[in-house]
Amino acid sequence: MAHRFDVTPARPPIDAASDFFELRQTPPAFGLGLIASIPEAIIVANEDPSDADGDGISGRAHHLSDGRLGRFGWRADVPSVEEFTRDAMTNELGLTVPVEAGLTFGRSTDGDAASDPELSQPDLDALRFYLASLAPPPRTDPTDPLVVSGQAVFEDAGCAECHRTLMNGAGTEVPLYSDLLIHDVAPSGAVGIGSGDASGREFRTPPLWGIAGTGPYMHDGLAGTLDEAIARHESEGAAAASAVSALSAGDREALLRFLASL
Repeated sequence: MAHRFDVTPARPPIDAASDFFELRQTPPAFGLGLIASIPEAIIVANEDPSDADGDGISGRAHHLSDGRLGRFGWRADVPSVEEFTRDAMTNELGLTVPVEAGLTFGRSTDGDAASDPELSQPDLDALRFYLASLAPPPRTDPTDPLVVSGQAVFEDAGCAECHRTLMNGAGTEVPLYSDLLIHDVAPSGAVGIGSGDASGREFRTPPLWGIAGTGPYMHDGLAGTLDEAIARHESEGAAAASAVSALSAGDREALLRFLASL
């Protein structure tokens, strides 16, 4: 069977059993170490799976089948930087990785002529250290009056219900602007490829730090601007998108200025 990471002169043939394809935009890799530092209890505390408060938002944590909390990937289906790296090495680059106790992502053997594992433990550890050390971009002009005003608009519109800051284990604020929960913000009738306990309609709230320089947006990369990305929020995100669409020109400018500062 051909794999997507095979090295061949042409794209591997499409599996005849496939009946659906989902576009996927690669999310930025900065801030992974800071996201990993957020205690599970902080993330779970923001869950509201049955919308008990009646605000139309029912985010939930994505627990893997083995009980670990997912926090990386579009569907929060990867639990740690360690697993994130193993997964990417195999599924994106086709490399086998060392067997590590308690870690299940990635493959340790394959059928090619290269001896396994194809990535050594020291190189895997060095790559993880590098990824965990990537800081988010620094804030720009956070005290600018228009930025401050835009943050108030952001909060009043309801965007901060999901795109929020969290605290790490040291009690320091992590300004990722994500609750790391999975939500349904898809339009009626939309379908997707689920992962683990997350349905094809559920996505992890993407962090907003560095958003001004990381377009296009949304999981499929089909929103070319921040305005388009906001307008595409439906279901749980519909109320916030509607509030933004009703903003005055001045408030919209302030909101976009705030987002550009992150």
